[in-house]
Amino acid sequence: MSMAQEPFLLDTVNPLAHARALRCAKGMVYLGDNLGRCFSYNSITGELKVLNVQNLEIRDVEVNQCGILWMQTGDSGKVFHHTKSDPILFPKPEGKSVFFDGFAVKDSLVFIMGDPVNGEFQVYLSYNFGRQWIPVKGLKAFEGEAAYAASGTTVQIQDKTLYFVTGGTHSRIFIGKKWGKRWKSYNIPFASGEGEGAYSFCAIDRKHFVAVGGNYQFPERRSRVCFTSSNGGKTWKESTVPPMGYRSCVIHFQGVTFACGTNGLDFSTDGGQHWTAWKQGNFLAMDVSENEQLWITLNRNLGLLQLEPVRMAVLIKN
Repeated sequence: MSMAQEPFLLDTVNPLAHARALRCAKGMVYLGDNLGRCFSYNSITGELKVLNVQNLEIRDVEVNQCGILWMQTGDSGKVFHHTKSDPILFPKPEGKSVFFDGFAVKDSLVFIMGDPVNGEFQVYLSYNFGRQWIPVKGLKAFEGEAAYAASGTTVQIQDKTLYFVTGGTHSRIFIGKKWGKRWKSYNIPFASGEGEGAYSFCAIDRKHFVAVGGNYQFPERRSRVCFTSSNGGKTWKESTVPPMGYRSCVIHFQGVTFACGTNGLDFSTDGGQHWTAWKQGNFLAMDVSENEQLWITLNRNLGLLQLEPVRMAVLIKN
């Protein structure tokens, strides 16, 4: 079994370049960075290819049968195809500016969520790969409540249910059953305040969820940075042994949960109840490729870290 690799830097010219948008699909690693660049990276050949360049930061990327979809953040948020010639799929809705926080895809469904406008979260659904969009009305936000576009993982689809998590003055999980036709929300007991709350969420199964976050302004603080639910998000319990600090991304793969943030990477083999520190570093987003490699983006020089996930985690645990 090969050991963990060291990070490699894809852009040595721009030290501040980093990617919060990350997705592994079809043997490729897709990255969208804070300079508005959309990349594909071939881990076998080492080829890095620029697919598109926008004027604002890219915060999420997804892959469906129609190709690669990218999400641009900022007050002119949009979703677009990966080539320069393809049209924008989602311009400003009804003339409004929306700060999008994340989106998810499953088959022909595209589900995108943005910060509140006039007191309502901006949620849109497309059932035809993004060609037409339907707004979801009535998802009220508390004053000071919003979402975080930290790693493209605040928005999820599992089975026929849609999810997104929030933070700020209130942290909640919103659950849309029957493909988003019926919505409910439940509190997650993160701290309340600026920069506080849920930054990422994963559903292990229909009942067991993990939410991570905290506050990026206090990266070493370990209290109230991870909560788990065993009843489908209705109630939440803080981890007995939490991650090592603020975490911007959490994913689950083959019985192991991974969480990363500005001071390192942790894993849990019991659904987020107890965490073990794995590797130090300033990390942003994660995904697992088809060949079971864990890919993590770094907060400098468009850096990537490639690790063997489950086997390495079990080896350290034992």
